[in-house]
Amino acid sequence: MIRTEADLNKFMENRRQLGIKPGLERLDYLLQKVGHPQKSIPTVHIAGTNGKGSTLTYLKEILAESDYRVGTFQSPGLPTIFDHMAINNHSITPQEFLAILNEVLPIIEEMDERVMSPSEYEILMVIALLYFRGNIDIAIVEAAMGGREDVTNRVNPLLTIITTIDFDHMKFLGNTLEQIAYHKAGIIKEKTPVIIGDLDSLAKKVVLYEANNLSAPTYVYNEDFSVTVQASRTFNWSNSFKSYPIKLSMLGDHQIHNASLAIQAIELLKKKGFSISNQTVLKGLLQTKLANRIEVISQQPTIILDGAHNVQSITKLVETLKKEKVEGAIKILFSGFRDKNIRDMLKILSTVTEELTITNFPHERALTSELIEDHYRYDPQSKRALLQLLENSEKNDMIIITGSLYFVEYIKNILST
Repeated sequence: MIRTEADLNKFMENRRQLGIKPGLERLDYLLQKVGHPQKSIPTVHIAGTNGKGSTLTYLKEILAESDYRVGTFQSPGLPTIFDHMAINNHSITPQEFLAILNEVLPIIEEMDERVMSPSEYEILMVIALLYFRGNIDIAIVEAAMGGREDVTNRVNPLLTIITTIDFDHMKFLGNTLEQIAYHKAGIIKEKTPVIIGDLDSLAKKVVLYEANNLSAPTYVYNEDFSVTVQASRTFNWSNSFKSYPIKLSMLGDHQIHNASLAIQAIELLKKKGFSISNQTVLKGLLQTKLANRIEVISQQPTIILDGAHNVQSITKLVETLKKEKVEGAIKILFSGFRDKNIRDMLKILSTVTEELTITNFPHERALTSELIEDHYRYDPQSKRALLQLLENSEKNDMIIITGSLYFVEYIKNILST
């Protein structure tokens, strides 16, 4: 039995050492042993390279505002392992987590003996489903990586959403957009509606082919529904039957795209019997905020946190920064995972700043100094780099902390102490 958080951390660290294990046979065994909780949970399943977390959060806020109990599963879980899963913004408590884990522990130990040890995320997925069963009206589940062989791909979706497709996790998903799209499209289920975001033509072709093979109705961004941007964070959403004038709190044109996918999902959920008023749609979208996504945490100087962890999300961040009026200098502190395209990410960031500092953070996948070209400033001690950046900044400067979500959360903890 695992009794304390310290014991839990040690247990999960041992599971983490197993690495990413493609395939669903271990998860299927676990689900069978615990009575297939996923079959009784109506779900919205979201995959994509970027935008999953924001789209999930918009949906969650609208549904919660409509008095539904909404379970969410997100990756990564930050700041703690318990934040992977929540009901209406309340993360599972350590006591609830340990109680469910200890119920499942004999099955895990049996699997270990049979040399089919479940991974960290397989265990997390089963705990989330058991936590949700009987306690929620609907779940919104974000794929951890890919889709087809992802640990989330045994849920029972009312509808699926594919937000974006770009180059990321190529070691596991492939080196072409078509290969990556094949994995993302794996969440599409037979005769189940799929909402398709703003995809490259090659990726869209793969997704539409999968949907057609499974007779899944498609709702495509800029075809079946669209937006007309009126001002920053203000737009009109419409399809053939309905339109909404929308105001968002979150910065960035990409958030307009993410919110539009959530609205289309709401329209489909209404057809499935969910009672959601126009007013709760507008209110839910406006009150949506997401930690570490262009999150302003301080003024004079302005400090912004953004977990832009790959080329596509770095590009979106830079596009947003170029539209902001900054009286002083833009200064950037960056760190990420070494298996990402660090070189291109730094090139893109360099287009909006002359003061870019690269640093490190405590994670087994964190970038190392050999990945940094000589003309960039590199300080391996992130706290020192941060303090120097703050000391040398004027009140009208803007400081951007970006890169891996783990790095951004690590810096946030330093700033809060």
